[in-house]
Amino acid sequence: MNFYTLLEVTTKLGIPMIVLSWIIFAWLYGGGDLDRKSNRKSIATQVKTMKKSFKKKKDGGTPNYMVEKWMWFGSGFYGLAGLWTFVVTEIADVIRIIFNPALLSEAFDDGFVSAVIDLAVNQFSNLVTAFVWFGYWSDDNVIVSLLVAYVGYWIGVEMARRGGDLPIQELLGKLRSLFS
Repeated sequence: MNFYTLLEVTTKLGIPMIVLSWIIFAWLYGGGDLDRKSNRKSIATQVKTMKKSFKKKKDGGTPNYMVEKWMWFGSGFYGLAGLWTFVVTEIADVIRIIFNPALLSEAFDDGFVSAVIDLAVNQFSNLVTAFVWFGYWSDDNVIVSLLVAYVGYWIGVEMARRGGDLPIQELLGKLRSLFS
């Protein structure tokens, strides 16, 4: 493994995991769903309890769309990494169509039914990719991907638990003060 690979995985997976876990857990702590004074084991237990109640409720169990999707992907570390991978693959598909609109018309060359089937197969493929996310981010360094994602996840959780802000908020505040 070289430095470039580590930097790439950190940029594409580690930093987003910090931000996403911070956002989700800040919502959960702020809403009273989790106790800020809990340790890691207790947090994991509380998340598992939330997941069980989520599965029992037909409406998804939470009014927060992002938390609901995270729960659907399995919650916890693995669920968040899967959700992030799914979002990235979906955005890549949309960008591919935006920059090559001919793909959209080509999809209907074999008929509407074929286009719908192709869309369903693509969605299923993206879903499978999301559930085996560690292979998506690094072909040859799966362990590095797992470690970087896990460390990023817990940094975000701990920042949210302690009530800390992301450094980007400080930067945005400074930019706002410059333009005020």
